Amino acid sequence: MKAMILAAGFGNRMKPLSDRCPKPLMPIIGRPAIDYTIEHLKRASVSKIGVNTHYQADRIKTYLGDGSNWKIEIAISHENKILGTAGGMAAMSKFLSDEGPFFVCNGDILSEIILSELIAFHSCRGAMVTLALCDHPSKNNVCIDSGEAVVDFWGRRGAFQPGKHKNLAFTGISIVDPEILNLVFHVQSDNIIEVYLDLIKKKSGSVLGYDVKGTYWIDIGTPSSYLQAHHDILVNGKMNQLSKKNRQTSLHMEIGSIIETGARLEGFVSLGRDCLVKKNTFLKNCVVWNNSVVEEGTCLENGVIDGPWKYRIPYEKE
Repeated sequence: MKAMILAAGFGNRMKPLSDRCPKPLMPIIGRPAIDYTIEHLKRASVSKIGVNTHYQADRIKTYLGDGSNWKIEIAISHENKILGTAGGMAAMSKFLSDEGPFFVCNGDILSEIILSELIAFHSCRGAMVTLALCDHPSKNNVCIDSGEAVVDFWGRRGAFQPGKHKNLAFTGISIVDPEILNLVFHVQSDNIIEVYLDLIKKKSGSVLGYDVKGTYWIDIGTPSSYLQAHHDILVNGKMNQLSKKNRQTSLHMEIGSIIETGARLEGFVSLGRDCLVKKNTFLKNCVVWNNSVVEEGTCLENGVIDGPWKYRIPYEKE
């Protein structure tokens, strides 16, 4: 089975972190975020993954290589101009179209969604598209009926009927039939949701929603949600199947990192490779990227450190 990871964006919601690192390569518990997506897809028997790139494309391409580090095949589709979700899929149509349904995954999510269940649902229902959905009140903008058919996005069709329909959030994971690739060329939009809106207008039940019901999922597209993901993993024990081991502490240290006596760490702290936390420092709920020195006198709560650069993340209520 094949998949596509959408990784071309500028990461505007993630600024200023994305000014220093493209979102797919931002470390989550010491590993680039895209690692988790690749491993997630591998467990669903995906063996070939297409990745579209634009912003800091060379860094992403260098990191991914040909996929041999994960024992899979990776194909890069570089976009000189960002093509959007629809255009990005169209540009990879030759790669995606020859092995039946394929996954499409946003490059800025983490989840424990069981993809094999999504595949089974899609296969037995015969839809053209199946979206993995969850109940996330601040993001619930996909309307489905009692038969799991998607009837609206963002309220654009005014289709919602209380008691008959419910709104859920799109997780950024879907299964798409290759036939969709023929449609993206005929809708004048770079957003795949516009393609789906046109499709459900013409053919009811062609786009379905699969409610993952309570499965862990987070959109890591903002600085505050980036920190929240670390809290979820290090404090609440989420994503254990993707971690190197079950964790007994809210501190994570990669190889080569040192914490000097006299440094005070509270809450959760994740240290990348070859970091040094000097004495007389205070860190609480922080992520320290590779090769960073936390100098004496540093006091940071809810922040990210990259070399000498420090950023305290403002509280953002979802």
